[in-house]
Amino acid sequence: MTRFVTALVGIGVSNVTMAWSLLVLGLQQKKLVVTKVTFRKFVGVMARLRAVTAGLMCDGSALIDTFDGEVRIVATATKLSVVRKVGDFTVESLGVEYPDYFQGYGLGPNSKYDFCAYGVGDTEEEALADCLEQVAQQGFDLDEETEERVRADFGAIDDSTTAAEELGLADDEVDEEFNAYWHVGIKWNCREEERLKRIRKIRGLQFCQYEDYRPLERDSSGYGKTWGYATRADGDVSYGDLKDADRPESAEKYLEALSTDILDSGELYFYVPYATGSDMSGDTVTAANYKVFIETYKEDWVHAVHGGFNTYAAVIGLTGLLGCAEDTFDEVCNVLEGLEDYPFIDEEAHSRLEMEKTDEAWESGYAADFRDALEKKFDGAEFAWPSDGDLRTFFEDKREKANVYWENEGSGADMIVRLERIVEGINLDDVEKWAICYKVSFVDCGLETEEFGKESEAIERVAQLRESGSFGAFYSVITPGEK
Repeated sequence: MTRFVTALVGIGVSNVTMAWSLLVLGLQQKKLVVTKVTFRKFVGVMARLRAVTAGLMCDGSALIDTFDGEVRIVATATKLSVVRKVGDFTVESLGVEYPDYFQGYGLGPNSKYDFCAYGVGDTEEEALADCLEQVAQQGFDLDEETEERVRADFGAIDDSTTAAEELGLADDEVDEEFNAYWHVGIKWNCREEERLKRIRKIRGLQFCQYEDYRPLERDSSGYGKTWGYATRADGDVSYGDLKDADRPESAEKYLEALSTDILDSGELYFYVPYATGSDMSGDTVTAANYKVFIETYKEDWVHAVHGGFNTYAAVIGLTGLLGCAEDTFDEVCNVLEGLEDYPFIDEEAHSRLEMEKTDEAWESGYAADFRDALEKKFDGAEFAWPSDGDLRTFFEDKREKANVYWENEGSGADMIVRLERIVEGINLDDVEKWAICYKVSFVDCGLETEEFGKESEAIERVAQLRESGSFGAFYSVITPGEK
């Protein structure tokens, strides 16, 4: 395409009609696909051609002008190469038959399979090998694992007895016109179609498309030169770039529509249920599920989603899930199916998260609030409080005695506790060990002492004593450690 456009610019085509005719010819020769994305209004064919030849290309797509006054993206991208694999199957020996007597091998109206094939050969082994080749000819990937599955299901195979020998014919009874063969047949389903059916049965799956407006090409200084909506996610994604989409009805149609064109990839994604939240939504369950899923499945088709107000979510690329290893697919689907009845991926992980959130809540506010509440209740008393850690032990003991629990209300993953109910059950004797004591000393028939809980009271008492003649009266601070 680039060479074709360059040729147009080189010969100085300036007539709009002529340029358009040549472009149409190029489209026909190159079999380009026109998408519906409008780039800008028609500003002159030659200007647009020069833009293309200057390098406005992205991921196999060229941008050209249309004759109706709009500029549209014309993609040279090809279909994404996605292999189909054999799913559930049955394979069987059909014995030895002459072509004229072989009744054929196909699918009945009530067959649970969608594909079938048969192979022929002079031995049963050759017939099975030919049968597998016929499967491959229908566009299915016959990798080593698939062939091993088929052969294991077929069982022991005869690779030495010929068709003639199986029919009991002697050598002198076999001439050049002998054409009986071993036949082996196989019926199967597309693995990806089976997988999509299982995925579609999972309740609560919300499908989406990815649309991220970003530079598709950068100039030498690093600034965006060509911009567009990328439709294939790579790594972490922004919540705002995910748009709701319908779930596909057919894996075959979905896979056939996939393209290497980043602007129109056809890729679909879906959210992991019970794994979405933010500072104002979700809870510790969804937060724990998100963390576990993202940390467990580090596949390139599992994406962490982030957004404003610490929004989080986990999304799965449908293409990746359809094509992943069998054990990975089963494990992921088992997790998603399990969430339908019990919304915990890992209870231990949830417990750990709640403990972490409880520690954060204590350290970020509840420790200070607890002190303030106690000082307010015992107004006038002064305290030398211990560290947050030591005070936490006292707090948890009183919390349990008050039958109060740390809770998550479901507006984010933060933990809360009913502090006022805990403080109600605490008396001054419980906190006396942290109370500051002010001791007033004076001489009156010997050394006398008096203790006060407030420094202002101690100062007032010293003043009274001095007015009454005890000029040596004074007070001292007794900290909890000195009692």
